[in-house]
Amino acid sequence: MDSPVPATLARAPARPQARAGEEACADTRQDAPAEAEPPPRRPAAFYSSVFAQIEEIGWKQLVSATGDGVSCLTFRVVDEPGRMHLLEITLPMGYPESPPSISADVPYLPKIHWSKNSRLKDVICQFQAHLKILQEFWNTMDEIDKVLWIVDPTKPSYAMSHRRIALGDDCYILLQVDARKPNSLPE
Repeated sequence: MDSPVPATLARAPARPQARAGEEACADTRQDAPAEAEPPPRRPAAFYSSVFAQIEEIGWKQLVSATGDGVSCLTFRVVDEPGRMHLLEITLPMGYPESPPSISADVPYLPKIHWSKNSRLKDVICQFQAHLKILQEFWNTMDEIDKVLWIVDPTKPSYAMSHRRIALGDDCYILLQVDARKPNSLPE
C-alpha cells in the first residue's frame, strides 16, 4: 500500500490579476510604486451636450456606450437596402472642438468634415452618405457571391473586398474588387 505524500502549503505573494480591458488592482504593500494619477475628468456640461446629441439621433440607434459612459459610442445605421452597420464614434478629450474618430465594418472610411458647430448627427449623416456610395460595391460583391463558387471567405464582412473562387480540379483564383471602382476590371 502506497503511503500518502505529505503536502506542503506555502503562501505565494498576492499578485494583482486583471481580465482583458481591466486594470489590475493596486498593490497595497509599502514597497509598491505610487499610483498614477487618474485620467482627467470631463465637465458635466460635456455629458449634458452628448446626451442631447444622442437624443437628436435617437436612443434606439445607440447600441453601446463605453469608456467613461460616452467616450466611445456605437450606433446602429441601416442603409437603403436594409443592411445593418455599426458605427463606432470615439470622442477625444477636446470634443467638440476636436473631431471624433470613427470605425466601421466598411472597405474604407469617409473623411469626416468637422467644425466647432458640428454634432454627432452630422457624423451619422456623413456616414449614411458614405454607405450610399458603397452600394454599388456591395451589389457587385453580392452578385459575385451569388453566381460563383466562393471558397473564402465563408462569411464575408462588409469590409472584405476579396473572394477566393473555385474553378475546379483544385484550381482557385483570388479576386480583389476595388471598392471605389467596383465595376472596373478586377485585379
